[in-house]
Amino acid sequence: MEAQVSDENNAPQEPIQLAQEEEQPQKASPPKDMGSIAYGEDAFSTVNPLSDVAFHIETPTGKSLKCRTKFIGIHSQHLLLLEKPDVSPQDFAVFFQRGYPIKACAISQKGEGARIYFKSKIEYVVQAGPHSIFLISMPTATQMAHGLRNEARLDISLEGILFPEDKKHLCQIRDISGGGCQLVTDRTLSDYKVGNVVEFQIHDRDDPDNSPTLTGVIKNKKRSQQYCKYGVQFDEEGQETANSLLERLSFDQAKHQFLL
Repeated sequence: MEAQVSDENNAPQEPIQLAQEEEQPQKASPPKDMGSIAYGEDAFSTVNPLSDVAFHIETPTGKSLKCRTKFIGIHSQHLLLLEKPDVSPQDFAVFFQRGYPIKACAISQKGEGARIYFKSKIEYVVQAGPHSIFLISMPTATQMAHGLRNEARLDISLEGILFPEDKKHLCQIRDISGGGCQLVTDRTLSDYKVGNVVEFQIHDRDDPDNSPTLTGVIKNKKRSQQYCKYGVQFDEEGQETANSLLERLSFDQAKHQFLL
């Protein structure tokens, strides 16, 4: 998405509109029906690195910039680290100045998912060419709109085997619910596209001969330097298997995760 720059008198009335994807922040301004208020520290503890953040910056003269970027993480001095968005060097120099206020929306992917709306201001800008970053203050409070997903997902990491044609590749199954999960593979081992049907088996160490097999359709895809991460929606048979699987999960206190 291209960044938009406007003067105050001619500013677009619509908030930031991002690509149509299930787990993308849709607006930088909160909707009228908000879920709850949360401290910034609590809200951002649920935001994964490299999640999308939509934001709006306004200069003292009334010019504005609307775009999105990636969340990096939380600094120990109560700051949030964000990547430089895909804007021109001129816009970056004009709009990314210390003290400029921003309005933003981030995504919490934990549980049932939530959009996090907040206000902040730019504290530091680290110039490093295409790898520049900027730091904003941790908001004291945020507004959270819950319910991005129909069902809450469990934060898990299970070993599995992916079946692309007649080959078998290792994979991980994360964030599972009765309706879907996140499937993670080495980026060199598979190249599925949105709409492809996938089949994978979850490794059951206690009963490997009866390890459950799940099937579904890829709804979204993200690539990192090492991994391909697929959002999978189970088909009817896959939903039945997933619900049966969820009943068998137990929480391992030592590893702090759910296991078969």
